[in-house]
Amino acid sequence: MIFQPSIKLLCLLILSHAFVFGQVAMNYKLTSGTEQDRSGLVGNGITDMMSFNNVVYAGTGFGLSITENNGATWQNYTPDDYGGKGGVSAMTIGEDGTLWIATAFDSTVEEGQSLSVGGGLRYLEEGSSEWGFIPQPIDARSDTMGGMSPTTTTVQNVTFDIAVRNSDELWISSFGGGVRRSLDRGLTWEVITTDGQPFSSLNFLNHRGFAALTEPDGTIWIGTVGGISRSIDGGVTWERFTPTNQNQPISGSWVIGLFHNPYDGSVWATTLRATEQSEFNGISRTKNDGGGWDIFLADELEDGTFPRYVAFYDSAIYVATEKGVYKSIDDGDNWFKLPIIRDTVTGEGLFTSTFYSVATTDATLPQHRLWVGSLDGLASTTNSGFDWTVFRSFRSTLGDNSDPRVYAYPNPFSPQHSDRICRFQFDIPGSSSVSIDIFNFAMERVISLRESFTSSGPADRSITWDATDSNGRRVDNGVYHFRAEVGDEVTWGKIVVIN
Repeated sequence: MIFQPSIKLLCLLILSHAFVFGQVAMNYKLTSGTEQDRSGLVGNGITDMMSFNNVVYAGTGFGLSITENNGATWQNYTPDDYGGKGGVSAMTIGEDGTLWIATAFDSTVEEGQSLSVGGGLRYLEEGSSEWGFIPQPIDARSDTMGGMSPTTTTVQNVTFDIAVRNSDELWISSFGGGVRRSLDRGLTWEVITTDGQPFSSLNFLNHRGFAALTEPDGTIWIGTVGGISRSIDGGVTWERFTPTNQNQPISGSWVIGLFHNPYDGSVWATTLRATEQSEFNGISRTKNDGGGWDIFLADELEDGTFPRYVAFYDSAIYVATEKGVYKSIDDGDNWFKLPIIRDTVTGEGLFTSTFYSVATTDATLPQHRLWVGSLDGLASTTNSGFDWTVFRSFRSTLGDNSDPRVYAYPNPFSPQHSDRICRFQFDIPGSSSVSIDIFNFAMERVISLRESFTSSGPADRSITWDATDSNGRRVDNGVYHFRAEVGDEVTWGKIVVIN
């Protein structure tokens, strides 16, 4: 069996339209203050995240959100800011402080079918307010030297990872475009294959790029659908690691993430099953430059669950998976799953078990702050998940935005998509009781939702619905009406449910 990674599915998770995530793009600039701006995100699907000098960068399908003060305020960049179309599909920061992002978007190629398109790279140099642009690398049709099969289109040519070496040397891993290197900051590119074969992303799984990593000593690591490759001479020669070519190998040859732990110099990889029955999903870790790999979380992921992202803080290790976020403090010997996430102050929760990104920053010593990203928003904790602050993109219903008083998102709503729930968003003037009645097209009551909120002043709150009726049965496709009563104010609205 030949494994064909679904680029459309992967990009759906990374780039999604508002139809899927129900995100509301907003613009909040960094200002002084201490109150948490829980509505400051540009989007709710946090599929990529990193921390650099205690600044957190959250990549979404609607752009990039940055906080320098643990979420008190946010600065957002949307396609209107960095130019072109597309959400963030990859990001990194170079030694010189330059911020690099790759973008991608979906495009309709024929009626009823859309494919993902690579939007190229953008960069923001430290101290600058102007974004630079580098087109998505493609080949000319005549680029067939040595039997190479050129990639002549940006369609299905999406960059999933970026690595920077010596500030000006860029490495990107793209699905259709393969692994490419630029020695002149993106002016020109060359295709790199780590197996000695002429480039062809159609014929060789190892030429379908997903991950790239550069270590502080200049070592380059590349992850593809054909394993992991390592170079210590700038990409001239490569050592490859697959599930079948070592005594202590990686768990699977589809590698969607590579991560360096500065605490002990180890390299970690999210390694998934690709072509062989003997492969399995897990986290693979090496402490000897790939000479042997330790496997973690294989039992937790044996049902095909994906691990997505790895982050570190000293000896603590965090892994984002589709079953939750796991933590180890004993070098991976034991793992525990973090508790259900609910904001300690507002009661807002992340109602999903699917997490796509994790990052860490310093907090009040000896603690540190953990950040977790999902399709339902972002959350942070300083005490291993016993207390959380939840951040989500939504539109306030106060002041000039008071009409409607209550709105629902995502809308249309697909309850079978990634444990999704529908939120009814509103602001309360203070402690209030809120009721929401949902009716079908015939105006028969489907379910009644009731909740009381405590607050010393105006605050944003929400009530969730999982698309079930009062008997716990999943409702049918169709248009539903809701009547929301917040205090003495009544709002009517519609929701479209599509399974």
